[in-house]
Amino acid sequence: MKNKKRIKFGILIATIIAIAIIGTIGVKKMNEPTEKEKQIAFLKEHEEEMTEYIKSQEFYITSENKKVQPEVKKVSFDYENYSTYQRDAGGIPYEVYAIDITGLYNDTEIFELLIDVDSLKKPTKILNFERY
Repeated sequence: MKNKKRIKFGILIATIIAIAIIGTIGVKKMNEPTEKEKQIAFLKEHEEEMTEYIKSQEFYITSENKKVQPEVKKVSFDYENYSTYQRDAGGIPYEVYAIDITGLYNDTEIFELLIDVDSLKKPTKILNFERY
């Protein structure tokens, strides 16, 4: 009889410890930033570099069909609406990932910027810019 009580008590303690461990792991996971939050943080860290790239580009003004580089006073990026994907060479994926983001310059002109990065899960460096 005494032995059965010890076994039941041991099972109860083991169950409480297991629940505590699982709860701790769950809380820790909730505090980690998501993949999207990491990507947005990376983009914001490199905003100045992205802005300089946009300012250095030549833009076409279609109504006159001339290549002009307007004075770009302000550049803003839409961090909430962007897409990500793995680049490929003729259908063969390779280790370059892209973040496709849109924005405005001078509050009116829309642009799209493709940023090649080393990783989508946790990007650390920009490999290339491409504007289209």
